[in-house]
Amino acid sequence: MFEKWIELGLKKGLKDLEIFAVRHKSLKLSVYQNKLDQHVISDVESVTIRGIFDDKLSTVRFEHLDTEKVDQMLDLLIENAKALTVKEPAIIYEGSSEYPVVKDELFDFNQIDVKDKIDMLKKLESGILNNEHVKQVQTTIYQEIDTKTTLVNSKGLNLSRQNTYAYAYAIGVFEKDDDIKTAYDIKLVKTFDEFNVDEMIKTTLDKGTAKLGGKSVTSDTYPVVFSNEMFADILEVFSSIFSGEAAFRNLTSLKDKVGVKIADERINFIDDPLYKDAHFKMPFDDEGVACKKRYVVEKGVFKGFNHNLKTAKIFNEAPTGNSFGGGISTTNLYLEPSTTTFDDMIKDIKNGIYITDLVGLHAGVKTISGEFSLQASGFRIEAGIITTPVKMIVVSGNYFDMLNDVDQFANDLKFNLSGVGSPSVSIKNLVIGGEA
Repeated sequence: MFEKWIELGLKKGLKDLEIFAVRHKSLKLSVYQNKLDQHVISDVESVTIRGIFDDKLSTVRFEHLDTEKVDQMLDLLIENAKALTVKEPAIIYEGSSEYPVVKDELFDFNQIDVKDKIDMLKKLESGILNNEHVKQVQTTIYQEIDTKTTLVNSKGLNLSRQNTYAYAYAIGVFEKDDDIKTAYDIKLVKTFDEFNVDEMIKTTLDKGTAKLGGKSVTSDTYPVVFSNEMFADILEVFSSIFSGEAAFRNLTSLKDKVGVKIADERINFIDDPLYKDAHFKMPFDDEGVACKKRYVVEKGVFKGFNHNLKTAKIFNEAPTGNSFGGGISTTNLYLEPSTTTFDDMIKDIKNGIYITDLVGLHAGVKTISGEFSLQASGFRIEAGIITTPVKMIVVSGNYFDMLNDVDQFANDLKFNLSGVGSPSVSIKNLVIGGEA
């Protein structure tokens, strides 16, 4: 089918043509008060056609794949190209010399009866409710996703990739002495039998009850430890500074710092699309460029930007396989962990703060300058031990300064749902705003 579309486009005068098709199937279930309140099935196939006409690259996107629709879209693509006045690199990729083989299990979640999925949610909800400090469960969610991507172009490229996974969580509302907190534990799995409801219940209850009774602290500078989840979220927010698009538009302070030391020499930021313990594995990006492991920062030195075809051409560099979703993004970006345990990492901290929650990660961050000021909560660290909960504090600093002020990082690497990972990280000093 796609080959016929390409033939049609070339007959219409397009120099080169590429078809990027995604079929996205999903099931979403939600339970509230032991009743199913949402059951949504989705099966959508969308197509993006990129074509070069008069040395200008134009793009159209649509659903409902039929030849008549494609004929109209090809005409629209040509009209769009004629209207373009900005001259940018117009490239349809001929393909990489080789592509990695993804060894990832494709589990068919449809083989599990929907009733079993609903029963799992009901058990999760009831287990969390069976605690004296839980006043309600806001929502209990299950979602499974099956995405297949096909890329075909007029230069002979024909690639496909597929990913299947599911996740579930329940948001518990905890209350004690008028102190109200929420907690949840998202579990992402590649096969259904990986769900452990008892473990999810315990983790959610442990997180929620530990937060209750929190107090602020005196405003001062403290040694600060970020949980693996929180430092991964910080790394994700600042990941745009590594984009070739940001460099082209002067939206990153790293533009002239390739080969320059920007962080502690123990820091390695690695983008590895095939990392064995990551949730997702990518053999190629959305433009057909092969993905591969590369150091973004190695031993504290910035090694270079992530590029798509356009920015690679602008900077006269090779594309890095980071073209996703119409922009430039990482695949599995992570801070390389150490061999130090979390307990050993904090054992020498006499009076510090362990941060487990951050609010305002987008509004409170300036990615160009690196400045951040974020509402936070977590726990005190006293004499090397995690003790009482802390709330109503603000952690402030500069990202680039922080990367040079790392004390230690642990061995507890964990990836978030966006594919960014980190171990827990100890910073020597950050400003904590609390009580006067």
